[in-house]
Amino acid sequence: MNPFTKIDQEKLLEFISLRQKNDGGFAAFPSLPHTLQDTFQAIDTLSVIENQLGGDNLVDSAKTKETVRYVTSSQAGGATGSMRLQYFIAEICRLLKIESRLIPDAIIFDSGGETDYEYGFHRKYFGLPPGDQVLDVNCLFRRKHLTCKDLMFFLKITSEKDRCTLKNKAVDWLRKCQNADGGFGFYPGTTSYIENCHYCLESLSILGQLPQYDHKTENFILWSQTT
Repeated sequence: MNPFTKIDQEKLLEFISLRQKNDGGFAAFPSLPHTLQDTFQAIDTLSVIENQLGGDNLVDSAKTKETVRYVTSSQAGGATGSMRLQYFIAEICRLLKIESRLIPDAIIFDSGGETDYEYGFHRKYFGLPPGDQVLDVNCLFRRKHLTCKDLMFFLKITSEKDRCTLKNKAVDWLRKCQNADGGFGFYPGTTSYIENCHYCLESLSILGQLPQYDHKTENFILWSQTT
Protein backbone atom coordinates (compact mmCIF):
# COMPACT_ATOMS: atom_id res chain seq x y z
CA MET A 1 0.00 0.00 0.00
CA ASN A 2 1.30 3.44 -0.93
CA PRO A 3 1.75 5.36 2.36
CA PHE A 4 1.27 8.62 0.49
CA THR A 5 -2.43 7.81 0.05
CA LYS A 6 -2.92 8.52 3.77
CA ILE A 7 -1.78 12.11 3.36
CA ASP A 8 -4.53 14.72 3.13
CA GLN A 9 -3.43 15.90 -0.28
CA GLU A 10 -5.96 18.72 -0.54
CA LYS A 11 -4.90 20.31 2.75
CA LEU A 12 -1.22 19.85 1.98
CA LEU A 13 -1.56 21.54 -1.40
CA GLU A 14 -3.55 24.35 0.19
CA PHE A 15 -0.81 24.83 2.80
CA ILE A 16 1.89 24.99 0.12
CA SER A 17 -0.17 27.46 -1.90
CA LEU A 18 -0.61 29.74 1.13
CA ARG A 19 3.16 29.83 1.58
CA GLN A 20 3.78 31.35 -1.84
CA LYS A 21 4.49 35.08 -1.75
CA ASN A 22 3.57 37.75 -4.26
CA ASP A 23 7.11 37.80 -5.64
CA GLY A 24 7.00 34.05 -6.36
CA GLY A 25 9.12 32.73 -3.49
CA PHE A 26 7.82 30.33 -0.83
CA ALA A 27 8.04 30.59 2.95
CA ALA A 28 8.19 27.84 5.56
CA PHE A 29 4.88 29.14 6.94
CA PRO A 30 2.37 31.60 5.45
CA SER A 31 3.24 34.37 7.92
CA LEU A 32 7.01 34.09 7.40
CA PRO A 33 9.19 35.63 4.66
CA HIS A 34 10.28 33.53 1.71
CA THR A 35 13.70 31.89 1.38
CA LEU A 36 15.38 29.89 -1.37
CA GLN A 37 15.48 26.83 0.87
CA ASP A 38 11.74 26.99 1.55
CA THR A 39 11.07 27.59 -2.14
CA PHE A 40 13.06 24.49 -3.07
CA GLN A 41 11.33 22.38 -0.41
CA ALA A 42 7.86 23.53 -1.48
CA ILE A 43 8.47 22.74 -5.15
CA ASP A 44 10.22 19.48 -4.30
CA THR A 45 7.20 18.46 -2.19
CA LEU A 46 4.92 19.18 -5.16
CA SER A 47 7.18 16.98 -7.29
CA VAL A 48 6.95 14.10 -4.80
CA ILE A 49 3.14 14.36 -4.63
CA GLU A 50 2.93 14.48 -8.42
CA ASN A 51 5.15 11.41 -8.82
CA GLN A 52 3.63 9.34 -6.00
CA LEU A 53 -0.05 10.24 -6.33
CA GLY A 54 -0.29 11.21 -9.96
CA GLY A 55 -1.23 14.84 -9.35
CA ASP A 56 -1.74 16.85 -12.51
CA ASN A 57 0.95 19.41 -13.34
CA LEU A 58 1.57 20.37 -9.71
CA VAL A 59 5.14 21.48 -10.34
CA ASP A 60 4.09 23.40 -13.44
CA SER A 61 1.46 25.21 -11.38
CA ALA A 62 4.25 26.66 -9.23
CA LYS A 63 6.08 27.94 -12.29
CA THR A 64 4.49 31.37 -12.32
CA LYS A 65 6.10 34.41 -13.93
CA GLU A 66 6.85 35.72 -10.45
CA THR A 67 8.54 32.48 -9.37
CA VAL A 68 10.66 32.30 -12.52
CA ARG A 69 11.70 35.93 -11.98
CA TYR A 70 12.45 35.24 -8.30
CA VAL A 71 14.67 32.25 -9.10
CA THR A 72 16.36 33.92 -12.06
CA SER A 73 17.22 37.00 -10.02
CA SER A 74 18.47 34.80 -7.18
CA GLN A 75 21.01 33.20 -9.50
CA ALA A 76 22.79 36.52 -9.80
CA GLY A 77 23.63 36.31 -6.11
CA GLY A 78 24.46 32.61 -6.19
CA ALA A 79 28.17 33.20 -6.70
CA THR A 80 28.48 34.83 -3.31
CA GLY A 81 26.41 32.28 -1.40
CA SER A 82 27.34 28.99 0.18
CA MET A 83 27.22 25.75 -1.76
CA ARG A 84 24.01 24.88 0.07
CA LEU A 85 22.38 27.99 -1.40
CA GLN A 86 23.73 27.20 -4.85
CA TYR A 87 22.37 23.66 -4.55
CA PHE A 88 18.87 24.98 -3.79
CA ILE A 89 19.01 27.27 -6.82
CA ALA A 90 20.23 24.50 -9.13
CA GLU A 91 17.54 22.08 -7.93
CA ILE A 92 14.76 24.65 -8.31
CA CYS A 93 15.93 25.26 -11.88
CA ARG A 94 15.93 21.52 -12.55
CA LEU A 95 12.43 20.99 -11.13
CA LEU A 96 10.93 23.99 -12.94
CA LYS A 97 12.94 23.34 -16.11
CA ILE A 98 14.52 26.76 -15.95
CA GLU A 99 17.93 27.29 -17.51
CA SER A 100 20.52 27.48 -14.75
CA ARG A 101 22.76 30.51 -15.09
CA LEU A 102 25.13 29.51 -12.32
CA ILE A 103 28.63 29.72 -13.77
CA PRO A 104 30.84 27.09 -12.07
CA ASP A 105 34.06 29.04 -12.59
CA ALA A 106 32.52 32.09 -10.91
CA ILE A 107 31.04 30.31 -7.91
CA ILE A 108 32.77 30.73 -4.58
CA PHE A 109 32.77 27.22 -3.18
CA ASP A 110 32.76 28.05 0.50
CA SER A 111 31.18 25.81 3.10
CA GLY A 112 28.83 28.49 4.43
CA GLY A 113 28.80 26.80 7.81
CA GLU A 114 27.83 23.41 6.40
CA THR A 115 28.91 20.26 8.19
CA ASP A 116 31.81 18.37 6.57
CA TYR A 117 29.74 15.68 4.90
CA GLU A 118 27.03 18.05 3.69
CA TYR A 119 29.73 20.21 2.12
CA GLY A 120 31.18 17.07 0.51
CA PHE A 121 27.75 16.18 -0.89
CA HIS A 122 27.37 19.60 -2.49
CA ARG A 123 30.87 19.45 -3.95
CA LYS A 124 29.99 16.08 -5.48
CA TYR A 125 26.69 17.48 -6.80
CA PHE A 126 28.58 20.21 -8.69
CA GLY A 127 31.14 17.73 -10.01
CA LEU A 128 33.98 18.97 -7.84
CA PRO A 129 36.72 16.85 -6.25
CA PRO A 130 36.29 16.15 -2.51
CA GLY A 131 39.10 18.53 -1.59
CA ASP A 132 40.77 17.90 1.75
CA GLN A 133 37.88 15.88 3.10
CA VAL A 134 38.73 12.33 4.16
CA LEU A 135 35.88 9.81 4.24
CA ASP A 136 37.20 7.44 6.88
CA VAL A 137 34.53 4.89 7.72
CA ASN A 138 36.46 3.88 10.84
CA CYS A 139 36.34 7.41 12.26
CA LEU A 140 32.66 8.11 11.56
CA PHE A 141 31.29 6.80 14.85
CA ARG A 142 34.18 8.29 16.80
CA ARG A 143 32.96 11.81 16.07
CA LYS A 144 32.18 13.60 19.30
CA HIS A 145 28.78 14.83 18.13
CA LEU A 146 27.66 12.57 15.29
CA THR A 147 24.13 13.45 14.14
CA CYS A 148 21.69 11.71 11.82
CA LYS A 149 22.23 14.56 9.35
CA ASP A 150 25.97 13.86 9.30
CA LEU A 151 25.34 10.16 8.73
CA MET A 152 22.89 10.75 5.88
CA PHE A 153 25.31 12.94 3.93
CA PHE A 154 28.18 10.53 4.65
CA LEU A 155 26.15 7.68 3.17
CA LYS A 156 25.33 9.78 0.10
CA ILE A 157 28.96 10.45 -0.77
CA THR A 158 30.86 7.39 0.43
CA SER A 159 31.52 4.25 -1.60
CA GLU A 160 29.27 1.21 -1.78
CA LYS A 161 32.06 -0.77 -0.14
CA ASP A 162 32.12 1.59 2.85
CA ARG A 163 28.34 1.50 3.13
CA CYS A 164 28.49 -2.30 3.35
CA THR A 165 31.26 -2.09 5.95
CA LEU A 166 29.33 0.18 8.32
CA LYS A 167 25.81 -1.07 7.50
CA ASN A 168 25.13 -3.07 10.67
CA LYS A 169 26.56 -0.43 12.99
CA ALA A 170 24.80 2.41 11.16
CA VAL A 171 21.42 0.64 11.19
CA ASP A 172 21.77 -0.12 14.90
CA TRP A 173 22.66 3.52 15.63
CA LEU A 174 19.77 4.85 13.54
CA ARG A 175 17.28 2.58 15.26
CA LYS A 176 18.53 3.85 18.61
CA CYS A 177 17.64 7.35 17.39
CA GLN A 178 13.98 6.30 17.19
CA ASN A 179 11.83 7.22 20.18
CA ALA A 180 8.72 5.62 21.65
CA ASP A 181 6.49 8.09 19.75
CA GLY A 182 7.81 6.74 16.44
CA GLY A 183 9.82 9.83 15.59
CA PHE A 184 13.59 10.20 15.53
CA GLY A 185 16.02 12.34 17.46
CA PHE A 186 19.12 14.09 16.10
CA TYR A 187 21.09 11.33 17.81
CA PRO A 188 20.10 8.63 20.36
CA GLY A 189 18.28 10.04 23.37
CA THR A 190 17.16 13.33 21.82
CA THR A 191 13.66 14.65 21.06
CA SER A 192 11.73 13.58 17.97
CA TYR A 193 11.45 16.09 15.15
CA ILE A 194 10.10 15.65 11.64
CA GLU A 195 13.41 16.91 10.21
CA ASN A 196 15.26 14.11 11.98
CA CYS A 197 12.77 11.59 10.59
CA HIS A 198 13.80 12.66 7.11
CA TYR A 199 17.51 12.19 7.81
CA CYS A 200 17.09 8.82 9.53
CA LEU A 201 14.59 7.37 7.06
CA GLU A 202 16.71 8.52 4.12
CA SER A 203 19.75 6.84 5.68
CA LEU A 204 17.85 3.61 6.35
CA SER A 205 16.58 3.66 2.77
CA ILE A 206 20.13 4.01 1.43
CA LEU A 207 21.08 1.00 3.55
CA GLY A 208 18.02 -0.95 2.36
CA GLN A 209 16.45 -1.13 5.81
CA LEU A 210 13.21 -0.14 7.55
CA PRO A 211 12.79 1.56 10.94
CA GLN A 212 12.29 -0.78 13.86
CA TYR A 213 8.80 0.56 14.58
CA ASP A 214 7.57 1.44 11.09
CA HIS A 215 3.89 1.79 12.03
CA LYS A 216 4.75 4.22 14.83
CA THR A 217 6.92 6.16 12.39
CA GLU A 218 4.04 6.40 9.94
CA ASN A 219 1.71 7.63 12.70
CA PHE A 220 4.25 10.23 13.87
CA ILE A 221 4.65 11.61 10.35
CA LEU A 222 0.90 11.75 9.75
CA TRP A 223 0.38 13.37 13.16
CA SER A 224 2.99 16.00 12.26
CA GLN A 225 0.68 17.24 9.49
CA THR A 226 -1.58 18.78 12.11
CA THR A 227 1.05 20.41 14.34
